[in-house]
Amino acid sequence: MATAPITVQGSSTGKNPNFSTYAQHKPVEVVTPVPPGPKTFKFPLDDVSAGNFWTKLAVNSWVPVRPAEELVDKQGHKLNREHIANIWLPMPGQLSTAYNQTYTETDDMMVNRGTGIDDVSTLKGFASTFWNQAKAVGAQGLQEGATFVSSIANINNSGKMTMGSVMNQMMGLVYDGASLRKHSLSWRMTPKNKEEQAAISQVVFALKSYSAPIIMGPLGGEVNHATSVKALEEKTKEVADADRLAAGGAAMGDGLGFLNDQVEAIQDSMRNIGRLGIPATINAEFWFGNAINPNLFQIKDSFITAVEVNYTPEGGWNAYKDGAPIATELTVSLHENTIISQQDIHASGGY
Repeated sequence: MATAPITVQGSSTGKNPNFSTYAQHKPVEVVTPVPPGPKTFKFPLDDVSAGNFWTKLAVNSWVPVRPAEELVDKQGHKLNREHIANIWLPMPGQLSTAYNQTYTETDDMMVNRGTGIDDVSTLKGFASTFWNQAKAVGAQGLQEGATFVSSIANINNSGKMTMGSVMNQMMGLVYDGASLRKHSLSWRMTPKNKEEQAAISQVVFALKSYSAPIIMGPLGGEVNHATSVKALEEKTKEVADADRLAAGGAAMGDGLGFLNDQVEAIQDSMRNIGRLGIPATINAEFWFGNAINPNLFQIKDSFITAVEVNYTPEGGWNAYKDGAPIATELTVSLHENTIISQQDIHASGGY
């Protein structure tokens, strides 16, 4: 028995199928597009050259949550971060950290510190604290009064020592709080081929871009999380697409056109400066193989305070035939924006 040919529309009868009837029985599935994940920039391109030890720089957007988006009423310090990119580099040339606290030297430190606290009775503890504070203030007043009388009686420095002694200034320290840590990470990078030279250029381009503020428009505009994330994602895409030019794949005409576009963009941004969006922040982790190295510390969310690129780390200019430098030394200065507390310090893999 002969059958009709199957048409392009897929009907064995040769007639066009009724798509409207089909749609009534089978609803169309709407697929929500998955947002792109953070971009990855890496040097060297192989794991052997880095000795399987890595520095991971996680790039995040940094904008405080607006009042309408606060999780807790009247607490506007919450940050709304977006993970933009990961930058993988070898271990830095030098790696160290410091845990500093801030104290101020002061005279007449006679406060009876830590007394008057009683856990048995809240009322008793309050009364005891008040009484000890009163005694301490009175004693310190007497000490300062004696110092004042001594200074009047002894009109010069020699007179202060006529009795073979001087007033005890009761030196002490006032705790003013914790200090924010600073770190300087430096890498000297030498490419083995054009692909690795392009990778170096990408890393340098990315860190320079993430350390700079975002121009938000001539009339100021609204600096918020959404606009900052969009600007950082656009810059990240530009960095990811820049490998062709960095590897020398573009023709000279394309390169000149690219430079002309950059000059025009710079001039235009200088004319239209409005509000400045806060630059991205960096988290730093030090990995061994496929996990964080538990023998080292981590660096909290930090602003990039400086990016220094040295194209002559050997002491003079040396380049390949395409003009790329023989070696590049990159130094990134980071300043953490939150303190290190005891809860952050662990015996293995903490801050």
